[in-house]
Amino acid sequence: MLRHTNNRFVAYLKIIRPFNLFMIFISQLILKLSLSYLRDVGTQLSFLEFATLSFVTLCIAAAGYIHNDIVDIKADRINKPNEVYVIDNISLRTAYTYCISLWTIGIILGIYSSFILGCWEYSLLFIAVSVALYTYNSYFQRIPILGNVVTSGLVAFSLVIIWLFEAKALEMSGIERILIKEGHTLFTFVVVLAFMINVLRELVKDVQDINGDYAMEYRTLPIIIGSKRTMLLCALIALGLLFNSALFTFIFAGGSLLISVVLFAFTILPLGYVASQCWNAEKTSDYKYIARLLKGIMLLGILLFPLILIIERYA
Repeated sequence: MLRHTNNRFVAYLKIIRPFNLFMIFISQLILKLSLSYLRDVGTQLSFLEFATLSFVTLCIAAAGYIHNDIVDIKADRINKPNEVYVIDNISLRTAYTYCISLWTIGIILGIYSSFILGCWEYSLLFIAVSVALYTYNSYFQRIPILGNVVTSGLVAFSLVIIWLFEAKALEMSGIERILIKEGHTLFTFVVVLAFMINVLRELVKDVQDINGDYAMEYRTLPIIIGSKRTMLLCALIALGLLFNSALFTFIFAGGSLLISVVLFAFTILPLGYVASQCWNAEKTSDYKYIARLLKGIMLLGILLFPLILIIERYA
């Protein structure tokens, strides 16, 4: 009985992808601390307001993960038979209740946070993201490229929402901007980089899940053009990001050796390694390794923001 209870508890935990949620929270916290302690104007969002906003995004993301597991039961039995928690450990009805509860909590708290800030239109963002997640799980993930772009945009949203709320709070306090122009440029680079790295990761995961997706008659890119060609495309995308990062380093660093070294170590070098891994990938274990690698590189990209701000301020 105790073992059965423990299995159910583990299933309830794993179905919401705790490591992914932790990554989202850490990324948001890094951005918040950067805005709080690396500006002369201080911070306008209190810790409670930030915690509520972060909790909102985590609830919505967790609901999206549960709904994905509900929709993909048949595909997951082929792709990852040992990680099917819906039906095996959690009943379908309970999974739907779990999912809807988290979505409801996230949307209600998101609307509350928006009204407290005096910017009710931001509440539409939380509703829109929830609808987008539902639509992605039900329809978009079956469409090549579009599904990858939609889910990557939702990942980038977790950062943008913190920036938007902080910017609005500062505007209401009479301060016109969060950071100087260079700070906006850096933030845009980091968000776009996180978005594109997640597109890469989603493409690699599509290759990894090709058997289950084929059984479900999904039209993902690997099914249309093949696994090898998709991985070659991923290698070319990684090289494109590498050259863009090199160009950004040349323009943004402005002759600063330390900033150039940080950008090289956190973006150019890892992207070159990813490109080589994608080019040579052949086995499922290779795809799984690359997907995990890209998740780590995404976190490195987020760390760029505070590191470069620290260098600019104190170096």
